[in-house]
Amino acid sequence: MNAGDDESADVTFEYNSRRITLSLFAAPDRTQENLEDRLIRLLNEAIIADDGGYDAITDQIYDIIMDLGRIPFSQLEPRGTALSNDLHSLLYPENLDYRLQTVDGKVSIFPISPDEAVSVPNTGPNPEVVSEFQTVRTIPQYSSRNVHVQEVLVNGYGTVCKVQVGSQTMLCKAQRQGVENPSLERELVAMQKIWNACSGPVVSIRVPPLQGYVTFADSRDIIGLLRDWVLPSSYGSTLRDMDIAAVPKELKKKWSNQIRETVDKLHELGVIWGDGKASNVVIDQEDNIWLIDFAGGWTDGWVDEELADSEDGDNQAVRNIIKFLGVEE
Repeated sequence: MNAGDDESADVTFEYNSRRITLSLFAAPDRTQENLEDRLIRLLNEAIIADDGGYDAITDQIYDIIMDLGRIPFSQLEPRGTALSNDLHSLLYPENLDYRLQTVDGKVSIFPISPDEAVSVPNTGPNPEVVSEFQTVRTIPQYSSRNVHVQEVLVNGYGTVCKVQVGSQTMLCKAQRQGVENPSLERELVAMQKIWNACSGPVVSIRVPPLQGYVTFADSRDIIGLLRDWVLPSSYGSTLRDMDIAAVPKELKKKWSNQIRETVDKLHELGVIWGDGKASNVVIDQEDNIWLIDFAGGWTDGWVDEELADSEDGDNQAVRNIIKFLGVEE
């Protein structure tokens, strides 16, 4: 769903194995609410609703769309070939644009061209945007068509997924617009600093190492990163996932020490963790911690907004995580 104002919105869904985006534009005459206005209002309510309210509203929206669109959508031929599992197809899928419009009291759904749609088509990084980001030459680069998705963990304008590259299983973070997205650029810069520091034999930092860059298939533009995939412990994948009460006190103390030591090492490198919280602490099969997510930001309850993206904010996050573990620092 793409909503947020009273003028327009769109909904993207799959029908008959085809990806469809339905555009909605508010009526010029606001004296009487037509169906487009109602759907835009419902979409705006959905994006601020709690989970229960969200589900109820979206069910109502999709029921309306399917009742009206069943005939035009059913005329679409099913996709002739199986969906590709490469990252490029996930980030930049083939899309069919439609519009719902009321004319003289009659509602219809009909196909439109991409430039008539509410949202700009996702065609990849803007070649006119010049970024100051510089890659490390010795870190390999992989085309988005050569990164094969095994499991999607987060999806939207960007994605986080478990992937296979050659014979290796990795975690991929990618954004459709590449390093034009500030969170991706921030994470890449942080991961490169850590990679450089750990290239020697002495320094070891408990952050899954950067293994490569992902490039847009039709250019050399950087759109993502690849890092080690961490196999989870028997207690769970992250601190947030597990039953903390079932973890031995000695192990929780070990984790709290590892978290503090890792954050201190990051600060020595000039790297800010940023969004420090329990769900960004991964535990491996050897029951050791790894810190993840250097895209910046903050989460209420873990870091105060005014301390976001600072050493003080990281230190506050560490204290709150140690409190979450139930051990004394």
